[in-house]
Amino acid sequence: MRSVHLRWLGMSLWLAFGGIGHAQYAPGQTLAAKVVVYASGSAFAVLDPNQKVKRVKLTGIDAPERKQRFTAQARQLAAEWLSAKPIAIAIDAIGADERIHGRVDIDGRDVGLILIEAGLAWCDPSDEGHLPATLRQAYRQACDQAKTQRRGLWQDAHPTPPWEYRKMPEFDALPSAAPAPAKHCRDIGYDKLQCEDGTSYRALGNRVVGSDDSVYWRRGNTVSGSDGNRYHQQGTSLYGTDGSVCRARGRRIDCH
Repeated sequence: MRSVHLRWLGMSLWLAFGGIGHAQYAPGQTLAAKVVVYASGSAFAVLDPNQKVKRVKLTGIDAPERKQRFTAQARQLAAEWLSAKPIAIAIDAIGADERIHGRVDIDGRDVGLILIEAGLAWCDPSDEGHLPATLRQAYRQACDQAKTQRRGLWQDAHPTPPWEYRKMPEFDALPSAAPAPAKHCRDIGYDKLQCEDGTSYRALGNRVVGSDDSVYWRRGNTVSGSDGNRYHQQGTSLYGTDGSVCRARGRRIDCH
């Protein structure tokens, strides 16, 4: 099957073309950036002044994941505040995965607080400790008020927090097959990857198209392939549901 020898390429191209560079910022700094894509209402990717892609999470909040209720409303509200012009991100922390945790004020309004007040985000216990004490208290009060008044996602009696939802498997792993051979490719520029077996792949926006008509879609830190497999980024590596692993070493991509 085509998937046996191509299933890693979505991951490879994510690392080669869509991967996140090493963090160049530190807590306490301010990052001027432009939002380019939303993973959720509280997580998005930006271009920094050097035209490098950086992943950002709004500190102290977690908006609904894709396929959860109110995810579209949360993204729309975030976009209304964040997409109109370049933003300034007050960096609170840099995660182990190099994702920036930060806050954004627009016209004197804290965007994280706006999402909470609308009932379109939870207070996130995993990183609320990075917030200034006064703001952390304001977030908690806003979360309690939104819940009491049943705004947004609180219209549901027991909405599932995103950090619990992410633990739920969305699909079964593909049936195991004979181990696929290692595949080695090289970034040759122009958003193109050339592999030793003669196949090539090009990044076109959020899609990756192969010379053999295979297609991969990138969304946040996840890549979905036309072969039915899915891949997830952890640090500088990507892991497939079929057990395959891809790592970028300079311009070389090695998948096993």
